[in-house]
Amino acid sequence: MTPKITVEQVQTAVKRYFQVLSEKRSGELGKMYTYDALVFGAWVPRAESGRVSAARREREYFASQASYRAEITSPIEVQILSDTVAVASHTMRAHAFNLEEPVLGKRYNRSLLDGRGTHVFVLDSEGKLLLVHQHISDICRTPLEPVG
Repeated sequence: MTPKITVEQVQTAVKRYFQVLSEKRSGELGKMYTYDALVFGAWVPRAESGRVSAARREREYFASQASYRAEITSPIEVQILSDTVAVASHTMRAHAFNLEEPVLGKRYNRSLLDGRGTHVFVLDSEGKLLLVHQHISDICRTPLEPVG
């Protein structure tokens, strides 16, 4: 019997994504995307591949002095599009602290006060959920705040 995607699986996968970021689980973020995934991030001016996005987020948020935390502020709404495809959407807040700007040699904080997340998942043949598309956008954010 071929596995079918469920609402609960998708909700768990969205929460896991933000947990991996917060807990700095190196190497796990890139494994959450399909090979051809496309990501629109709140702080990035253009779309990037899922693997590039994961590498950039690890470089920014997983640095020793940096920290990241996100709070999902609404229910995670899930639409099942087929047996193997689903879309999840939610609102959120996110805060990144003590990020480094290597070119300028400065540290800063940034916050997404009122954001939205949309995640499109596919269920692979082994029953694993993978992100094929992700869009994190902001309604309201703070300006970059220098540290110190």
